[in-house]
Amino acid sequence: MTAPLIRIGLRTITLILSGLIGLHSVLASDEFTPSSQVSSVRMSVASYERIPINTLLARPDHYQMREIRITGTVLAIQTEIIPNRMICGSTHEQTTLTVEDDSGQIEIIDQGACGKNVGALKAPMLKTGQRIDLLVRIMITTNLSSSGSSVEATIRYINLPRD
Repeated sequence: MTAPLIRIGLRTITLILSGLIGLHSVLASDEFTPSSQVSSVRMSVASYERIPINTLLARPDHYQMREIRITGTVLAIQTEIIPNRMICGSTHEQTTLTVEDDSGQIEIIDQGACGKNVGALKAPMLKTGQRIDLLVRIMITTNLSSSGSSVEATIRYINLPRD
């Protein structure tokens, strides 16, 4: 008698959760084009509007949870081993790039095997001084120990611009 009630309860919870997920995706959609969903490795970074770094840093809330294009020069590359298996299930490399354009500079993260970089070119393959075209996802993170927030840009795709 209790097994059917448990099944009904689980089905109800599943329907509620799937409805909330669907509602979240509807609320997150807006007038930005092209779509912020990267579905193919053969995508064109050039189809995205290039956003200057100072514009991003001046209004990060405008780009929250968006994928934007940044073009610039690699100033520094730092790769570290992340031993925390809770993050992605295994130890992995994370590379931080410092990228500069004419308006400013920003640190951008490639999460290695745990990341969403769908391209064949990965951050550890780059060299200092190299020009790159990036598609990055923007997240505003809040630090509980301080009163501020910071912009976190994670790599979705790396391309080398054609000169």
